[in-house]
Amino acid sequence: MDQDPMRDERVRDGRDGTPDEGDSRARQVLDRIMRGASERERAIFSQRTFGDEPILRTGADLRRERKAAASAASETTSAAVHVHATHASRATHADAADARPVPLPGAPGREERAALRRAARAELPPRPRPTHDDALRQRSWLDELDAPLDADEPSSGWPYDGWTWPHPDAAPSRPRQGTRKTAARAGRNLPQTLRELRRLETESQPDGTRLTGISLFVAQARLAAGYEDDSAPSPFGVRYRYNVSYRDLSNDELRGYFAWRTTWRAHREDRIPYTYGHILAAELVNGVGVDPGMPCLKELIRLRDRAAELDSDGMASGLAFDARHWIRDYAVLHNLPAEFATSADERAFAQAVATLRTAERAVLCEAGARDLTPQDMPAHVPSDADVWKAMATLSSYNVERSPFLRNNPQSAAAVGAAVFRALARHCGKRRKTNLVDGLVGWESNVGWFPFPDLPCTLPKELPSPTYRIDACTRVTTLAGRWFICRGYEHAGKSRDLGRILRAMDRQMREDWDDPRALKPRPLAKYLEKIIVQASAEERQRELEAESRKIVIDLSKLGGIRAAAATTREALLVDEEIEDEPAAPAPAAPVPTAQPSHAGEKGVAPSAATSPLAGGTISADAPAAQGGPDDAAGGDMSCGLNGLELEVIARVSEGRGFSDLLGPGRPMASVLVDSINEKLFDELGDTAIEYVDGEPRLVPDYVEDVRDICGL
Repeated sequence: MDQDPMRDERVRDGRDGTPDEGDSRARQVLDRIMRGASERERAIFSQRTFGDEPILRTGADLRRERKAAASAASETTSAAVHVHATHASRATHADAADARPVPLPGAPGREERAALRRAARAELPPRPRPTHDDALRQRSWLDELDAPLDADEPSSGWPYDGWTWPHPDAAPSRPRQGTRKTAARAGRNLPQTLRELRRLETESQPDGTRLTGISLFVAQARLAAGYEDDSAPSPFGVRYRYNVSYRDLSNDELRGYFAWRTTWRAHREDRIPYTYGHILAAELVNGVGVDPGMPCLKELIRLRDRAAELDSDGMASGLAFDARHWIRDYAVLHNLPAEFATSADERAFAQAVATLRTAERAVLCEAGARDLTPQDMPAHVPSDADVWKAMATLSSYNVERSPFLRNNPQSAAAVGAAVFRALARHCGKRRKTNLVDGLVGWESNVGWFPFPDLPCTLPKELPSPTYRIDACTRVTTLAGRWFICRGYEHAGKSRDLGRILRAMDRQMREDWDDPRALKPRPLAKYLEKIIVQASAEERQRELEAESRKIVIDLSKLGGIRAAAATTREALLVDEEIEDEPAAPAPAAPVPTAQPSHAGEKGVAPSAATSPLAGGTISADAPAAQGGPDDAAGGDMSCGLNGLELEVIARVSEGRGFSDLLGPGRPMASVLVDSINEKLFDELGDTAIEYVDGEPRLVPDYVEDVRDICGL
């Protein structure tokens, strides 16, 4: 609403200071409100815009505004005195709002509002202060409200009316005095042991102090260490509590816990309430009901396994997760074996992180990044196979499900290690965060506080100054405080590493011409370049290695030995043969081999007689001793000569043939290999094998060999 400017001018000059008689009361109130507003506020109120306001206000502007406000205040004061003297008769009928102190017209809006608030507070009646009786009545009904709903006896002064909330004015007929839950926790219907347990919460000790906190729980636990309760468990269960003790349980819940603990010790439990599991774990770590050390740790492991078993049915919400931390802390405090502190999967994950950190440090030392030099090189640098195994452990991509990577482990390890080193070098020179830190988080060293959710007494110092939980986690003592050093922040599989390994798998299948190709997925260009280069270099290296490969066929070794023996016989001169001693005469007559044809080229007539007929070996017939003339016989079976037939006959009868060997003849092993090679085409297998150092015919081929050789 806009104000009449002519009327304002008359008020400032002191003329016509009284409103017309016909003006309404509302008009008078509005005029009084608008009279105290400044020119800037009237402009804002009427136009609803800040277009006329300057962007910046200087000190000179503020000084001019103060001078204008002071001059306007002096004019308004004189006008107000004149109005008061003229209309004194109407002052008694003015409204309470007219009696409020009116702000000066030139005063800022904030000061005006503050003056109005002070005037409004002055008109309010004084606030009554609560008396001592009111305070007692207020505490009494709060004590009644704080009492548990499962109290043993109903409260006589309970200020409830049906299901409505109590009112502070509705004081109970018999006010309660004392501490919280005094009447409800009297325990008149509890067994003697539990009544004594409750009495420890209120009774004072001989030194005048009262047990509280951990000392109270330990005293209560030791008091009821052997107590057993055969009462039926409550069908309604127990309320969910965290960091709980006996004091937090009602009488029914307390007795229900000891009934459940009785079934637990008898291995007859069918459920583990979260609250009961916490109290049981607190008893175990304090050495109540079990011997400290390994027996207690086994009970905690049993609690974890049973809770995990019930978690599968949705009955033990989160207790197994807490039990894992209790087991770790207990193993550290009692210096127990580290394999009990963590699971096998956690140890494998930590070992993989440690392997990649060592490999990354070696790469950074070689590249001279992160202020590292070759002198900082770790003592043991992981191999390609170790790096690949660690990458597979941390990756969300399961490499065991890839048939190509599973069938080519060496190639995969070489390419994976090359990709890791390239990425570690890239991150070390161009990124603020190292590769492994980006995958699993940074290393940390924070304070260690065991059993934060269990009331238990802790030792003053650790049994060992350093306890290594796994390859990346250890607990140390420094200046009387305990610290836990972690090698990673995230224990889950890395999706970034999974995308890298999948891209590597796809590229290697393409380079190795594998028919089972993978579809490409979006990947950063620098990552794709690194993977393509590493895969191509490994493929080229393998192709070059295959071109230089020498393949040795061991099945032809017997023929090579026979040819070498024949060459040796042909190179012997007559003088060397004469110098060699003659072979001993055979113990029994030996059948002679069939004579070779006289018409054979290069065969002397004197060599027609086999040397096996008895007598000494003639120096004039070296070729007849197992030589080519015997093998040239057309009626020999499978190309066997007379010496080989005689050896087969001796071997089939289980007799030795060392007397048939001598100077100018092949060794026993060469002779046996030659026989096996000639019979291989007929049998498809070895005919003679060595058993305890002696040649024997294979039992399956005895009859076949005799038929072939005519024995």
